[in-house]
Amino acid sequence: MRKAIKASFYKMFHDRALWICLVGTILWSVVAAYMQSWIADGQMNLTDPFLKAKYFRDVISYHCINVPLLTSMILLFSAEYKDRSWKLMIAKGMSQAGYYFAKLLCNLTLMVMISFCALVTGAAVGVLALGMPFDGALAAMTLQFFAGQCIAHGTVTILCFTIIFVMKNGEVSSCVNMLLLILGTMALAKMQAAMEWGDALTGAWAFSQFEYVVFGGETSWLRLSLVFVAYLAVCGLVVLFAARRDVE
Repeated sequence: MRKAIKASFYKMFHDRALWICLVGTILWSVVAAYMQSWIADGQMNLTDPFLKAKYFRDVISYHCINVPLLTSMILLFSAEYKDRSWKLMIAKGMSQAGYYFAKLLCNLTLMVMISFCALVTGAAVGVLALGMPFDGALAAMTLQFFAGQCIAHGTVTILCFTIIFVMKNGEVSSCVNMLLLILGTMALAKMQAAMEWGDALTGAWAFSQFEYVVFGGETSWLRLSLVFVAYLAVCGLVVLFAARRDVE
């Protein structure tokens, strides 16, 4: 398994698509940050803790993590299914569990890198261009936001990771993931409203988890962690079942 992990990370970090996607994340985040100023006509008071928190929430609401993450995962990992090199690796003696675990670690690392780029860019634009004070409160808020978003977007990563490996087609899996991002919460909200289930469906939906990272309040760390573990268990079983079926 150690060799599988080392090979997967080597391949990911030597792929130009990774660095292009990170640069794209930074550019997307710059636009999202400036959009807040344009919408407010430059009347933003980012010295106020509440408005500072709202600024970060609004920046992330432009999907400057979700969309770059989906795009990066498709570009970096779907090629292995197009040329069927993944079957050759398993046929040479690499265990299926080791192979998929290595890819999962790569995807989660990618998510952390994208989250870091988006968050730091948003903070930098706030400080350098929008009058946000650079102090200990900003550092603490940034750290909380980064930790919370990494856990929250971990569920997104696991779900998209599963769809890519089950579909094994970059174009199809990208369309499915984008539809889940755009329409998933809307469809689940309609279903739970019709069945009078409260937020039982949308509250556990992968693409809704980033909303539970709250500034100036209590972040739902336990909820985020439990949902992450649940997605990891369920999606892991689905991926391993699909792998055995495909290899056979």
